This record gives sequence, C-alpha cells and structure tokens, in this order.
Amino acid sequence: MPRRSCTAAARLAGSAVGEPWTRGLETVSGSQWPAAVEEGLYRVRNVGSGLLLEVADGRRNSGANVQQGMENGTDAQLWRVLPIHEGSALYHLENVRSGKRLDVAGAATENGVNVQQWRPNNFGAQEWLIEQHLDAPGTVTLVSGISGKTLEVADGSKEDGANVQQWEDKDVASQWWTLEPQ
Repeated sequence: MPRRSCTAAARLAGSAVGEPWTRGLETVSGSQWPAAVEEGLYRVRNVGSGLLLEVADGRRNSGANVQQGMENGTDAQLWRVLPIHEGSALYHLENVRSGKRLDVAGAATENGVNVQQWRPNNFGAQEWLIEQHLDAPGTVTLVSGISGKTLEVADGSKEDGANVQQWEDKDVASQWWTLEPQ
C-alpha cells in the first residue's frame, strides 16, 4: 500500500516539484511528493481495476462523462498531460480525441461529484496535482485543484464503464493511477 502524507489545505498551495509537503491539518503516515511529469501523451490506468480513464463513447462535447474502460486503442483513452506553469506540480489533462480537459462538474467541492470533460477554461476545476507515491514507483494520485479531493473510480468498481468521480482521500487502489507514456 503506497505511503502518503496528505490533506487538502496545503496540498495545492505552492507545491513545487521535488519538495516534500503535507496537505493542511491532517497527516497520514508516510510521505508523498508532487510528481515531476513530462509534458506528453499518456494512457491513465487505474491501479484497482487495471482499466483506462476514457471519455464515454468517444464523445467530443463538453459535459461528456469520463469513466474507466477496457483498453481499446482509441484516442478517447489518450490524455495529453500539460504543466500549468514550468516547475509546478499542477497539470491539465486534455483528451486527445476531443481536445477537452478533465474537469470537476460545476467546480463543486463535495464528495461524489462527477468528473467530465469540458472546454479549456483555465479554472481550478481543470487543474490536477499529480502526487507520486514514494514506496510505489509509478503510482500517482490525481488531486483536484478546485476541491483537494482525489480522482477515483466510484465504489471501487472493476467494471468496464464504471464512473469516475472525486472523493476525499481514502488511500485505496481505486484512487491510485499509473501514467503510461505513449
């Protein structure tokens, strides 16, 4: 199980790549670092299910649902990871097929809020902190810049087509991802 040290408050405030930090008031055992991720194309795989992050039915419209799916080789499962600022641990994840960004619906901050794709708007709902797990190389957690909540597969499902949403950090495999360079 990856070790981490995180809560929402300081998680997003000024994290520079390569500097240790904790998220606000709560501390969980272990430590976590913002990941240095190179700009490029990636498939994003959930550790718990082994399935890929994708836009449902390869849709191109804003508001289209994002879910997990079996690998099918389409651009609906391919994401461009773009740093927001040089040296920052905040990124945009842009779907290659649609050109839309991974987005927390309605910029909401509650648990269980849907994650969708939306046209680029440079708002915090489209900003993601990529945290590297220190004792599980290659495993990351994607943290919403608007809420400080993690991207997860709903209910820890292993099913093709299961929804993804944001939820408070539970440090479980349904919230862990790998970035596979393409």
